[in-house]
Amino acid sequence: MKQLTLFRILTYTLLPIVALFGFLDMLVILGALANPAMLLFAFLLTSLIIYVFSSLKFLTKGIDLNRPCKPSLRDWIKVNAYVSAFMGTMFFMNSLSIFFMSTLSLRQFIAQVMESQPTMPPVLTIDLFTTIMRGMSYFMFLVSVVLLLHIAINFRLLKKYVHLFGEYPPE
Repeated sequence: MKQLTLFRILTYTLLPIVALFGFLDMLVILGALANPAMLLFAFLLTSLIIYVFSSLKFLTKGIDLNRPCKPSLRDWIKVNAYVSAFMGTMFFMNSLSIFFMSTLSLRQFIAQVMESQPTMPPVLTIDLFTTIMRGMSYFMFLVSVVLLLHIAINFRLLKKYVHLFGEYPPE
């Protein structure tokens, strides 16, 4: 029962994050019209969004109401969970790399990026970008841990509630 409670908490924690990513995904799709290389990032964000909402449907309709679900829902969850796990792992690795990067190295990296942007307003300083990068790394670390834990629990629950998809575990 504790696993189901944790899954419920993680699902509702991911919903506002995914809503933010949904808005970002719309912007990325618009940007992909000019730069097709951005379509990969749009695909990754879309998979994350589909994963969370299909997991929510599994939780609310299948587990809570004990109503049968279509087998395609399980397939949607599994396929998008693999892509979301990849994305969560990338978030985790990027966050760790920023955590373990010295302040001097991070400032040098930001200075190089800022030099390549000559039209950067003077308000945007290296200190501001350093603070933003550190803050985003904490946020993405939290998102990655929540997402990866959610995926692990979701796979266990898919096995436990296999009867909701019209299949029964072997006896």
